[in-house]
Amino acid sequence: MNGKMELSPQQKEAVEYSGSPSLVVAGAGSGKTRTLTAKIIHLVDNGFDPQRILAITFTNKAADEMKTRLIGDTGLRMNQFPWVRTFHSACYRILKEHCDLAGYQSPLQIYSEYQQHKTIKDILIGRFNLDKKHLPVVAAQMSNAKNSGDPERYFSDHTHVAHVSLMEIYRVYVKELKARNAVDFDDILLQTRNLLKNNADLRSHYQEKFQYILCDEYQDTNDLQEQITGLLMKNGNLFCVGDDWQAIYSFRGSNVDNFLTFSEKYPDARVFRLEQNYRCADEIVQVANDLIDCNEQQMTKKCFSSRQGGIVEVYEFFDEREEASWVAQKIDSLQSLGINYGDIAVLYRTKFCSLSFEQTFRYRKIPYQMLGGKGFFERKEVLDLNCYLTSAAFDKDDAAFERIVNIPKRGIGPGALKKIAGMKTPGMSLQDAARKALAEKILAPKLYRELFALIQLLDDIRLMKPDAAIQEIMKRVNYVEYLKSYAKSNSMDLTSRVENIEQLVYSASQKDTIVDYLEEAALVKEDKADEEDEKSGFGVNLSTIHASKGLEYKAVFVVGCEEQLFPHWKCLDSETGLEEERRLMYVAMTRAERCLFLTSANYRKGRPNRRSRFVDEIYESMDT
Repeated sequence: MNGKMELSPQQKEAVEYSGSPSLVVAGAGSGKTRTLTAKIIHLVDNGFDPQRILAITFTNKAADEMKTRLIGDTGLRMNQFPWVRTFHSACYRILKEHCDLAGYQSPLQIYSEYQQHKTIKDILIGRFNLDKKHLPVVAAQMSNAKNSGDPERYFSDHTHVAHVSLMEIYRVYVKELKARNAVDFDDILLQTRNLLKNNADLRSHYQEKFQYILCDEYQDTNDLQEQITGLLMKNGNLFCVGDDWQAIYSFRGSNVDNFLTFSEKYPDARVFRLEQNYRCADEIVQVANDLIDCNEQQMTKKCFSSRQGGIVEVYEFFDEREEASWVAQKIDSLQSLGINYGDIAVLYRTKFCSLSFEQTFRYRKIPYQMLGGKGFFERKEVLDLNCYLTSAAFDKDDAAFERIVNIPKRGIGPGALKKIAGMKTPGMSLQDAARKALAEKILAPKLYRELFALIQLLDDIRLMKPDAAIQEIMKRVNYVEYLKSYAKSNSMDLTSRVENIEQLVYSASQKDTIVDYLEEAALVKEDKADEEDEKSGFGVNLSTIHASKGLEYKAVFVVGCEEQLFPHWKCLDSETGLEEERRLMYVAMTRAERCLFLTSANYRKGRPNRRSRFVDEIYESMDT
């Protein structure tokens, strides 16, 4: 190893321990990523093969940062750490290699969220005569069912949407994806779990392959991820890091019980605690400790910081306008403390709270930026071009083909599309139907020419490198001119759209085939925060608390601290829901390094409110 990391005694003890499963309970700002990386380096120094170490993270960004640290500290190359990956990326690598055992053929296609939702919508409307308004609920229920690890059991408790059985919709959807040789994002975990569970030889192969398994953000695992980890582990070589105080993703299916019951599942497990916070001033740490102490369901630890001089202040206002006005004034006054706009965050429980701050900041000419916008691969121009590539590589993908068939406009509207779809026979894709329509010459001459040109384009780019294929698409369909017109009519910023395309071409140039590129693009779904929006340093950061996790700022305003809003009214029916809301407040508070301000309004949206119980709990700790 080129250079040893500086570790605290507690970090060092966790890193050097071996012999049974380990759980590192790491408080906010306690250096958990440093500890996890140091553990991998320690394993390599002690003879473990880096190519046989499975290190699981929850975002591509976290995986890339870990690889960068490992390369810098070991002198090894990036390709010598092939299994430092996200859960989905690691599982897809296994599934892709053995997809034949699950009844698929290679290449296996990963459906994007757009393709998934388009397929579900078509099923709802075409098969069950349901309104498309049910799409969000059905898509969410399918995702929850798969991540539960037992869809049949899940749907026994969640039975119907409108008058139709959710289980019946689910079965049609699964059958449709299988016919298209495709999996959606949640299938990656479910199908991999099934492969490992049902194939003893395959399970043994990967248990032998992975000499050690490490898992970051372990408190965020769902039941399916927990099962996969258990199926892959051998000889107790498991090292998990996380913080149950920051478990805030139950709405995505995460189960904090996996973390809390670690010692029950592994009776010989060692538990280590990292309690020194290197980020926040101790005044902030102690108030956050006192807040989270109100939770019954937790692993006890006493976090502290050696940094002093922090500010914690609580304010109450008449309404949201007064609240936003005060925050704006305070932000300006923070400049005298050397705290710039980009070092400040305004955090809220629910997105609608941002409006009064956006209006006030615009009026006062305070620059700001919204965190957690659309991900790169969800943007229109990127979706358009990727759907061209998808249609070339996967001719069974009806969602992708239907998107591009009239982008740019070719005169192939709903009527023409219906005529083409009428050519389909059982098992035939929309693209195959279009080819059949061309062969039988059922279309008017202009439509024939336009459709023929599109099909010819797809055939021509199929074997091209992905970046060359994108450039060929843009040239042949005059995409930039189309985008100019679209941007003008939709009040969009053309410059940023063109920059997105340039980034897309560069990203595609890193892969040799269209299939390889599309796989990587699909797996980026995990990183929902918009990376180019993250703390650029230009303006005040406006963000939901969920989107702020993992970030840090010199000054943080937690606004909208009112009952029914924070804690949110949906979470008040159960103690479990209330405790997660309290953990969410803990996360918000521990984003602050020096200054923490908590605000509430007596009236919001014209309705009276009572101050959050969390503020009262904080007041009690500040008074004692």
